[in-house]
Order: sequence, then structure tokens, then C-alpha cells
Amino acid sequence: PLGSSFHAVKQTLLGNQMVFVGSLHRVLVVIRFLVAATTVPSHDHHTSIGGSEHTHPQPQQLLKMGHDLLPHFALSSNYTNLNHGSFGATPRMVLEAQRDWQLHVESNPDHWFRARDAKSLVSAVATVRSRLARYIGASNPDDLVLVDGASGGVNAVLRSLRLPAAASLLLLNTAYPMVKNTAQYVHDYNGWGKPLEVNITIPSSPSDIVQAVESALDSNPSVAVASFSHITSLPAVILPVQELTRACHKRGVMVLVDGAHALGQIQIRVEEIGADFYVADGHKWLYSPKGSALLWVAPGRQALIHPNVINYEGQGPTPFQLQFSYTGTKDYTALLAMSAALDFREQLGGDARIMTYMHRLASYGGDLLAKAWGTKKLVADDQIAAMVNVWLPSKAMACCSLDLSNHILLLNQTWVPVSPWDGGCLVRVSAQVYNEISDFARFGEALSKVLAGDWCSDGRNSSISSSTDNGTLASLQLLHS
Repeated sequence: PLGSSFHAVKQTLLGNQMVFVGSLHRVLVVIRFLVAATTVPSHDHHTSIGGSEHTHPQPQQLLKMGHDLLPHFALSSNYTNLNHGSFGATPRMVLEAQRDWQLHVESNPDHWFRARDAKSLVSAVATVRSRLARYIGASNPDDLVLVDGASGGVNAVLRSLRLPAAASLLLLNTAYPMVKNTAQYVHDYNGWGKPLEVNITIPSSPSDIVQAVESALDSNPSVAVASFSHITSLPAVILPVQELTRACHKRGVMVLVDGAHALGQIQIRVEEIGADFYVADGHKWLYSPKGSALLWVAPGRQALIHPNVINYEGQGPTPFQLQFSYTGTKDYTALLAMSAALDFREQLGGDARIMTYMHRLASYGGDLLAKAWGTKKLVADDQIAAMVNVWLPSKAMACCSLDLSNHILLLNQTWVPVSPWDGGCLVRVSAQVYNEISDFARFGEALSKVLAGDWCSDGRNSSISSSTDNGTLASLQLLHS
């Protein structure tokens, strides 16, 4: 019966001059290509602690992007996370790896903290540093240390530096508030000159941003250090940090890059960037637990930098490594689970697949929101990665604050940062591998309903900023850069 059925189908196709046969052949070719494309070599991990060792490569079916990935995360089933950029979301396998490390530590604390073998703190940290160094394009793992967060890394750098009297720090108006506050601290307590804030407009071309910084440096020879975000927090845009670093070094100015949003969202080649100091969070876009970050310091600057907690009881091949390797008895397992986060990325097919999906979703999602609200995106797609900025309708200016974000959360179980910017009101929406375009559509509809009602203008929102210039970011203290 199967043969006769196939013969009948074949005769029908032949009767239509084989048009459908050709089409069918092309479909089969595409299907074979897709099947081949979704099976790639992946590592089979066999370590019993933290999932960081590799054995022989084994074929593995790639996990499907979108809502099918939600079971791999611990997010509540009634919550739609469109704000991955603030606090991230840690995959279950990474949390399990962290728990494995915790149980290992508690099985023999003295061995963990005192020994130097493969199952001790110093060795486990060295393994993670080696993997992260390769990931960010650092040739020497000893140029990299692990810290609890980008905030801690920024503080370690700025509070360690001993500058000449009245020497100052340059930063942009788009700098994260924590960086601005730390700059003010070293001015108040370490004798630095008043921080120099350079105003840039967004959108701006990379060359315009570099030119603004060059002009400020030439007019202010007291600047000794400059700090730039690799990806700004809000609005979220990629800055030309390599060109900015080159401009600063040409004038003898050290550079600290705040890459809190960059690690896992865009490719980092830290030595090509050329900065003196680079900090990056792991809990945001890399998928590691909260309290995991890295600090890379150029070899010639390492003697200048010390951890925020001075201990000197650690171990390491250099004084830089020794100081940061042990900063007291605490839980280091979030740092160690960064290796499991890299494993999870491999299971998703690697950075190219992850970053392409997130960027395309951010782009398409931004287009959808802009069309629904009759507005537009703030910048072109080549200036963003996985966070898209979209203008809200003019009516939103009556409630352009985090109160609006909180109201959306209360009604619809999703939270997206809202902020004044350059005379208008913006939202920043994060696209992650577990999101789909329908998440953007639901958020757009939810916000439209709020704006169509009376809530936005009836006085129940109390946190509205009176200023809407480019520097107004004070209401975003909880958005870790």
C-alpha cells in the first residue's frame, strides 16, 4: 500500500510537470540543512564539582531559543522578565553548580581554604580565571582577578590610585551613578580634583563622542584618569571604548572601562581595547550568579591596584593575584560558578548564536513597540546589542519615572525601566534567549492601556523628575550599570 500510494503521488507530480517534485526536493534539502545545523559538537562535562572540566566532545542537540528555554531558568511562571539588564537571571544548572561548590566547601573547610591542590580555593579560582581570560581575549590569566561585582571593581581601582594633588577624573554624563558617586568620594576623601563630566548627546556618532572627549581633555590638562561605560545603562548604547582609550592614552590619561553590561552581551577583546582597567559583571549577561564579576588590569598598572578588603593572606604568582585571591572567609562559590555559566553558553550553541538571537529580538521588538506607540527607537541597531531604547508617547511625560515601571509590574508582572531623556520619555527593554516577540507585544499593550487611562495624570505618581536633560539618571540607582 505504501508503494502504490507513493506511485500515485509521483504520477500526480509528474502530471504537473514535476513542479512540486522540485519544490519538495528543495524543502528536503532545507530540512536536512536545519537538522545538521542544530547538531554541533559540544563538551560532555563530568566533573562532580561545579561543571568546569571537559571530556571528549559529544554531539548534542542545541536548546531551542525562546520560551522553550524558560524551564532552564528559575523565573516565576507568571513573570515576564524584560529587564535582564538590571539583575540578570541565573540558569538552574549554574545554580546547581554553585550549590555543588558550596557542599564541597562545607565537606572540609580547612582543606578548602588552606590547601593548594585541585580541590582547593586557590586552584578552583585559577581555573575560572583561565577560562574567563580566554573568553575576553586576555593572553595572561594572571592579569585578571575575580571580584564580587563591577561596583567593587570600580571602587578597587579608583580608591587605590594615588594621583597628584588636584588631578581629576573625567567621565560622561551617561556614566552609571555608582561611578559618579565613587568619583565624588575620591574627590572628597582622597584629595582628587572635582570630577569633570562631559555631556554627550544620544544619538551621536562614535566620532562625535570621541571628539567631545578630546576637546574636554585638551581644555583640562589636570585629568589623569577617564572612565567610560562599554555599554551605557540608560539609554543603553555601545560606546567606542577603543577609540576613546586611544584618545586618552595619547594625552597620558589612564582609562577605566566599566563593562558591567558587556560581558556576555557583546564580544570583548580586552587587550585590543587597550584600557588600563576593565571591570565586568557576570550576573547580568554571562548567566553567572549574583556576586560574580571580573577585574582585568594591564600588567604595568597592577602594582597600583588593591582590593577593597586588605588581607594579604591569599596565594598567587604576583602581589596583584595574592591580594585579590583571598579577601576573608566568605562564600566564593558565585565566582566559581562563572565556569558553569560558560558551560551553559556552550549548550546554547555559543556566543554567536546567543548574541545574534538577542540582538535580532531587541531590534524587532523595538520596531514593534515603536509602531504600537507611534514613536521610534532612540538609536540605530548598530549602536545597541540586546537592550533597545524606545520613545514613549508624549502623554508619558506626565508619569515618566520608575513609578510607571512599578505600576506595570503591579498590573502585568513585568518591569521595564522608564526614564526622562533629552526632553522625552524612554523605556529600555532587554531581550534575552528566553524571550520571544510576544513578550514585547504584551508589554506594549500593557503600557498602552495604562497611558490610555487616568493613572498617568491623576497625581498618584510622585517620583517624577523635573529635569529631562541628558544627565538625568538619578532615578535609576537600582539599575546596576
